[in-house]
Amino acid sequence: MTPFDLIDTERYRLAPFSVPCPHCGHVTVYRSDLTKLYPSNTSKTAFDHGLVDHDAVAGTLFGRCQCTNRDCQEFTDFVGPFVTEVDEDEKPPIAHRFKLKWFYPAVPLIHVPPAVPKEVQELLRRAYAPAFSDQSASGNLVRSAIEALLTKLRVPRFVIKKGRRRRLSLHDRIQRLPARFEKQRTRLLAVKWIGNVASHANLTPPGLRSAFKIVEDVLEELYGTDRFDLLRSVRRINRRRKP
Repeated sequence: MTPFDLIDTERYRLAPFSVPCPHCGHVTVYRSDLTKLYPSNTSKTAFDHGLVDHDAVAGTLFGRCQCTNRDCQEFTDFVGPFVTEVDEDEKPPIAHRFKLKWFYPAVPLIHVPPAVPKEVQELLRRAYAPAFSDQSASGNLVRSAIEALLTKLRVPRFVIKKGRRRRLSLHDRIQRLPARFEKQRTRLLAVKWIGNVASHANLTPPGLRSAFKIVEDVLEELYGTDRFDLLRSVRRINRRRKP
């Protein structure tokens, strides 16, 4: 299971799940024993006065996850709406379903190599926060992250035309990437199209997942340790003329 599998999906209160720990990057697991339900005043009042049955009780669920890393063990809190489900054939007969809408601190959705420029990392961290409640807002921040990435790759933001400075569109900037970035150019164009949807319509969870995963691949190719290890190996082999 990845964090994307939890976006806009219903879960039962007692069902386990895990997400990456925002404190240390390890695995943090759901603590159902620390979950608290807060029925809305309307549904609680109606139930208390016998006007409705259990399945009409709804409200807000507050839950916690705890890191399994012995050196961390920090908590990550989350919140979401819940509804009540009654099935007399089940034991217990009453269950609660909820949707995750917000994590605090925001859980990381992808792996970002440490060498990635800080400006890009910061925008991606900001994009994590609204991912569960507003996919379009998250997608727009991913789009901003690739704008920052292009700047770090020395792609110009402006051109001089007829004596006036004109701002380049994201599409134009991606097209201006040097030939050595041909593979990344194609992928970043896909993220741009997803960002356009996020700006003008409702971005779906699969669309948001695609944007993040494409960016993750691009950053790994540009800044990942595998790439640097390979380049060091190539230089060493060429210098020694043997493995």
